[in-house]
Amino acid sequence: MAITEHPLVQNYLAAVAREAAGLSPERRNELLADLEEHIAVALAEEPASGDDGVRAVLARLGDPRTIAATALGEEPPAPQSPGLAVVRAVVRALAVLVLLGVASSLAISANPFIAAIPLIGALWCLWAGPQWRKRDKVIGTAAALAPLLFAVAQAVIAAAGLHFGLGDAFLPVGLAALALPTAAGCYLLWSAVRPLLGSTVRAA
Repeated sequence: MAITEHPLVQNYLAAVAREAAGLSPERRNELLADLEEHIAVALAEEPASGDDGVRAVLARLGDPRTIAATALGEEPPAPQSPGLAVVRAVVRALAVLVLLGVASSLAISANPFIAAIPLIGALWCLWAGPQWRKRDKVIGTAAALAPLLFAVAQAVIAAAGLHFGLGDAFLPVGLAALALPTAAGCYLLWSAVRPLLGSTVRAA
């Protein structure tokens, strides 16, 4: 019987394997092979014989849970699937698109202060998203603020009783302000997904 086939050694290695179940199979097998080699060398140099010598070597080696935790901490993160990256980018972009649409509708048809809630959510998703360049974020922010600024300006003009001879021109301006966030949301969706689609095709 090989020295590493001792039941205490096999139980120890099995415990390490159980605790290291989160490792990739290649890394786990490498860890067990290194441990087995280390145990074999240590047992060959161990002055005590029999089970006492094996227990002494294993005790110096450390608790299987600690060894597995150390190996898990050194495990590099698994590469992200291109498909998963596309899904995440689409979800974030759709969230921006929906929140911009809700904010613009509320700004025009309801209270602008209520519209600030989804607007803040949209801007947070936009500026926290790593898939957009700064230019895209600035464009999205400017378009997102257009309905709110239009509603505030309309309210101020009405409250002050001012008349600039615009008349029915407010309607197309309001529709344009309402359409800007939707157009910006569609642009952000495309700009977020386009480079990821290219990487997915290359990966396939």
